[in-house]
Amino acid sequence: MLDIINITAPIFIIIALGYLTVRLKVIDPRHAKGMGSLVLKIALPALVFNAIADMPFEEVIRPYYLIIYGLGSLLAFVIGLILTKLIWKQDNVSAALNSTALSFSNSAFIGYAVAAMVVGSSVAASYLSMGVIIENLLILPMLFIMAELNGNSGKSLAGVLLGIAKNFTRNPLIISIVVSIVFSIFRLPIPSIVAGTIKMLTGAAAPVALFVIGMSLYGLELKGDLPKITTIGLGKLIVHPLMILLAISMISGGSLQDNYVAMLFASAPVFSTIAIIGQHYGLVNRMSAIVIVSTIGSFFSMSAVLIYWKMTIGF
Repeated sequence: MLDIINITAPIFIIIALGYLTVRLKVIDPRHAKGMGSLVLKIALPALVFNAIADMPFEEVIRPYYLIIYGLGSLLAFVIGLILTKLIWKQDNVSAALNSTALSFSNSAFIGYAVAAMVVGSSVAASYLSMGVIIENLLILPMLFIMAELNGNSGKSLAGVLLGIAKNFTRNPLIISIVVSIVFSIFRLPIPSIVAGTIKMLTGAAAPVALFVIGMSLYGLELKGDLPKITTIGLGKLIVHPLMILLAISMISGGSLQDNYVAMLFASAPVFSTIAIIGQHYGLVNRMSAIVIVSTIGSFFSMSAVLIYWKMTIGF
């Protein structure tokens, strides 16, 4: 048990430090946006490139992992639709956001940080890159198609898809994955100056990302329909891992490490930028509250996966 605490506690201590520095006015909360951009647009892409560019291609893209993580995430999304549309009778925008919250982990900021403590930063980065592919090619398009194609939007499916494609091609993480895969396939050498610069940037990715999560939690409030908010926030930590487990039981061929890493990423909290997306649709308070509940609860969900992992095959 002490081994698990040694893995998870530092992660959430850094998140708490980020929150406290803003609460105690040590750092202006407005700086969180810039620091978050540094992580998403520079540090994480550098980390992914550093991990993948020198890796044999067969280790970069693991079809089994892509299938189980994609299928499990899709099943979690469908459960969100059933819950929101059929049981709660809410609108398409609410259904899209709730379903995404149940199926889209905070892989880049929290999932990677925990996985890196267990399997190493390079291996964790390769799994992160596959998660990014699933999230951007599968989950986010379903979110925007559902949310934008309603009676009041006046938008066409072609217009929505074009917007999604433009955002996809401008995503620094996606660009980094594509470039690093090219380097991996053709075994292209990386100039030592470039390699040294990238290596320095990768060291900032995980701690700054966690710190930003803590900073962004300050000012968020638990407002709205708390039973539904709690159901989605804590449901993410249960439904998503269970659907990944179901996918694992349906499809064979992967390694135990693939299975456990997929479960670990799925047990991470809701991705924090869903609050920003919610703001666009006038639901920022609801989605912010879901982020709070999910982030706090993820200490226990991720620890549970790690405990089971340690008990069965060890780290």
